[in-house]
Amino acid sequence: MKPLSPSRQALTRSDLRLVDPRRLMLGTACVSLVLAVAAFAGGIWVGRAHVEPVFVPVAHTEDSAREPQERFAAERIGELSGRLQVLEKDAAYLLKAVDSHEEIARKLSRLDPELAPQARATPSPARKSSVNGEGGILLPPRPCADPLPSADIDQNERSARCLRRVFDQLMDQVARRSADFMAIPARRPMEDARLGSPFGNRVDPFNRRLAFHSGQDFSAPTGSPIHAAAGGRVIVAGRSPSYGNRVEIDHGNGLVTRYAHASKLLVKVGDVVLPGREIAKVGSTGRSTGPHLHFEVLYHGEFVDPQNFLSLGGMEIDSDGMASD
Repeated sequence: MKPLSPSRQALTRSDLRLVDPRRLMLGTACVSLVLAVAAFAGGIWVGRAHVEPVFVPVAHTEDSAREPQERFAAERIGELSGRLQVLEKDAAYLLKAVDSHEEIARKLSRLDPELAPQARATPSPARKSSVNGEGGILLPPRPCADPLPSADIDQNERSARCLRRVFDQLMDQVARRSADFMAIPARRPMEDARLGSPFGNRVDPFNRRLAFHSGQDFSAPTGSPIHAAAGGRVIVAGRSPSYGNRVEIDHGNGLVTRYAHASKLLVKVGDVVLPGREIAKVGSTGRSTGPHLHFEVLYHGEFVDPQNFLSLGGMEIDSDGMASD
């Protein structure tokens, strides 16, 4: 009897199925993973149920709240530092301007005390009279009494604002006084030059006799620029036998400056010039032995020493041009 061998159809119709080993391993791994997650979740639930919660303080919470305040304080300090730097520059400018004004005023006072522009006092607001008695010693006001710098940034800011107001008032006064000094011939008519014959008696270069020299000479090459020593109106612009090509400027208050021996004139009568404007070129016209500028200052028609107005310190003396006109 032949052994029974089931056919392929019988196998496919029965409840038996062919199983892939890889799919079986994957399914087993998934089941294991699910069980592990379930066990982990159960452990956490049990731990929460039997262990009291422990609160861990967050250290950076207070620091996080403090950061905006520190940033704001740093910004205020930076802004205050910028203000103080500007105030320092303004203070240096004011000191330089006041020193220049005082130097010119001292020189002018030797000539005429009324000639120097006076500082204008800032008008104070009107005060109502009081029925009560008042008095005491007279002391200057203290506009900014708070010390600077201070440990209090608010106090530093108040002091900086107060100093800014005071400096603005001083800058306004200096600007108005500088405008008054624009009519004083205190600017050198030539910068790139050497000093020739000064004001006073000297030996005349033509007849070799003692004579009076009515101005200050500046030795420079022909064509060098000549500038107005102060602001004013041109009253003379032409040629004369002794001065050659000359310019005269009326500055008011009895002051007149004269620029002689020019090779070329750049202004005409009636022109209004500002301090430092170029008005002529250096030459050797008229009674002159070489190219130079002969500069004069007249006060109410009288010759005065230009050094009463000009600051000539540091200029080199031209020993070869001590007698040029």
